[in-house]
Amino acid sequence: MSVEAEHGGCWDSCVRLMCHNHSSSQPSNHRQPYPARHLYANGNKNGLNGHIKDGIARNATKTNGVRPEEKISTVSRGYWTVERPRQQPNYHAVRRSCRERGALFDDPDFPAGPKCLYKNKRPAVQPIVWMRPHEMCQRPKFMADSSRLVSHGNGVVSTGAGGGGSGGEPTRNGTIGGGSSVRCGVEPGELGDHGFLAAVSSLTLTPKFLDRVVPMDQSFDTTTSYCGLFRFRFWYFGEWKEVLVDDKLPTYRGRLVYMHSTNPTEFWAALLEKAYAKLYGCYENISGPGSSTTRALQDLTGGIVQSFGLSNQDRFLTYQVLNSAVPRSSLLISTITLKENKRQLRLRNGLMTQHAYSVTGLARVRGPLGDTPLVRLRNPWGEGEWTGPWSERSWEWDGLSNRDKELLSVRVRNDGEFWMSFEDFARHFTQLDIVHVSPDDWMTEPALHSKQPWRAVLARRRWRSGYNAGGGPGYPETTAMNPQFHIGIPRTPGNKCHVVVSVVQQYETDPEAKGARPLFAIGFAVYEVPHSTSRLTSQFVAQQQPLDVTNHSVAREVVTFFTLPPGDYIVVPQTNVPNCDAKFLLRILTDEQSNIWEVNDDNMVFKNISAEFLEDTVILPDGKPLLTKLMVKYPPELDVTQLQKILRAHWKAYLAEKPSLELCKSLIMLRDINISGRINMLDIPVLMHMLQFWKIAFQKFEKGVNPTKTSSYNLRPLLWEAGSTVSNKVLECLVLRFAKNRILTSECFIMAMVRLHLAHVNLDDYLLVNSSPSTRTKDE
Repeated sequence: MSVEAEHGGCWDSCVRLMCHNHSSSQPSNHRQPYPARHLYANGNKNGLNGHIKDGIARNATKTNGVRPEEKISTVSRGYWTVERPRQQPNYHAVRRSCRERGALFDDPDFPAGPKCLYKNKRPAVQPIVWMRPHEMCQRPKFMADSSRLVSHGNGVVSTGAGGGGSGGEPTRNGTIGGGSSVRCGVEPGELGDHGFLAAVSSLTLTPKFLDRVVPMDQSFDTTTSYCGLFRFRFWYFGEWKEVLVDDKLPTYRGRLVYMHSTNPTEFWAALLEKAYAKLYGCYENISGPGSSTTRALQDLTGGIVQSFGLSNQDRFLTYQVLNSAVPRSSLLISTITLKENKRQLRLRNGLMTQHAYSVTGLARVRGPLGDTPLVRLRNPWGEGEWTGPWSERSWEWDGLSNRDKELLSVRVRNDGEFWMSFEDFARHFTQLDIVHVSPDDWMTEPALHSKQPWRAVLARRRWRSGYNAGGGPGYPETTAMNPQFHIGIPRTPGNKCHVVVSVVQQYETDPEAKGARPLFAIGFAVYEVPHSTSRLTSQFVAQQQPLDVTNHSVAREVVTFFTLPPGDYIVVPQTNVPNCDAKFLLRILTDEQSNIWEVNDDNMVFKNISAEFLEDTVILPDGKPLLTKLMVKYPPELDVTQLQKILRAHWKAYLAEKPSLELCKSLIMLRDINISGRINMLDIPVLMHMLQFWKIAFQKFEKGVNPTKTSSYNLRPLLWEAGSTVSNKVLECLVLRFAKNRILTSECFIMAMVRLHLAHVNLDDYLLVNSSPSTRTKDE
């Protein structure tokens, strides 16, 4: 028999460069047929999960003359998450205040009492007594020496001195990717949440991630920093949110009843769970029906989390998912959950229910009966190993040579890691969570450097009613108004690219928080487009079916994994129905070089109406020129009331409704070069022709039988008909300024056009003045 380590499989063209390397190469117009595969879509109700600074996209025109790398400027290829304190209490200031007063910190926002424990169902264990650690033991420690994880690079992790400890020699070491067995000395307690415990234990593979969540500059040393105050960090909608808590913990008969360390003098785990409970409002909210390992994994890592149910999943698809994710910078967590019993149990095969097992490798054993795929797993607790076929002492290993045994590390030196066949893995485990780690986190975590990093693009945007909240494909008239992101996949030797797309809507961790808003049904559509297509239009989506549409789910996050051939695609994040106001994060991961940018337009007026009609005259129905008639009745310079009187006398030919005084003021501004508040009589014909041109454009988008109104979603194509294009940010401002209740009147449209023309005239004058040689100094 022989054995070979399982390589990437469909990841045979792994990328070793960071995401900051862009390529401007374009794919060929000739494409080989290669079907897009939609591996998995995650739309769990409690499913979940980035950062880009809001800004105006420039130079991302719809012309092909703009290079892709210039278009990428509208999205971020770095800073997956940020640490941005927003109205959060300052940890150092609070600690300094407590030490100056000589008082222990009492959390006013999360006071010890029943409201911290539950909102609906009272815990079965009573009475609950709140105690500080020094009331439970003589020498409490934040993290004991044997629990501290220290990363040495190259995937090697050992235990060492931790915060609150007294120093000491390491007690264990190993490699994260192939044999580390640093024990996770944490247990759920009588009331603790197994899902959160599973997520915390999985962080033992990535000590840098744990250090980010649990800052180690904390201790119970009264001579340095202890004042009853502790802090922890959790990922919330693209930012790391710091949560402060006091050290009063719920106990029953002197024992901690929620998650705690097996070491009775160690309290980091109990304090971490209290901070997590504060984030969600109470302990009940992190262990009730809405809790899950998937949600906790995202809160602790900030990654894109996909959750797979393995019980009814196709075996080939499951193996394909494992084979795709293992070589990448992704964490794989598998668990066993029994519907009839939610307690933690040891099964006859040695595995533990409600336990987090990390998938660390794949291999394939070749024997007389064919190939047998194997899965390598690791149990952070160091116990609960598999005892079935291909376990450490099973007879299946007798058919392997010593070299093959050494290659598979079958005789592991550490507890907790073992092999099992893929068939047994798929049969016994019920859930698989995959955490796709960003390139930023991959760079900071040496334990992941043996894996291949993703390329990442992120965008922080929002759906706004009347502007870009166009709904799903069931609303063809407005769905193209949603934000659009172009993905250009160049031709590669493998002729395929793996893509993970995630849309996260803003959510509330505490459902009873003031101003909490319900979640919307969200998703996204992916369209394959010709290379010359720069933007989806209502006509395009009405004629072309999307390549894939996710199931719109009332969830924090919707995730889908694709395999795409070279080509051009547009991703459209959307809500299920139109007019849902919400912020969202779009995160896109690729394993090949790709060009990704937000679809945007230039701010420009490409049809100069005033110049076209400068020589034309306005003829009245009686055949006489309008200008001749007006010069008899009005002075050469007209004020706003006189202009209004002229327009009201002839409004049906040039306007959809009678002009208001406000509209006339705007029109005077358009031709008032001397800023006198008046308009020259000779400018009236030009003004009339401009109004007539804008009226014809508006009539193409009239709403029903009402000739004076249209939907504000039509503003972008309406501007195009009127000879202008604007960026996404400017269009949003125009909708906010001139539309009301998603309705745009003809008068407001004209005022918007006046503002655009004025802006471009002022910009041209500014550029002309600043580029004139007479304005330059001698030094220049």
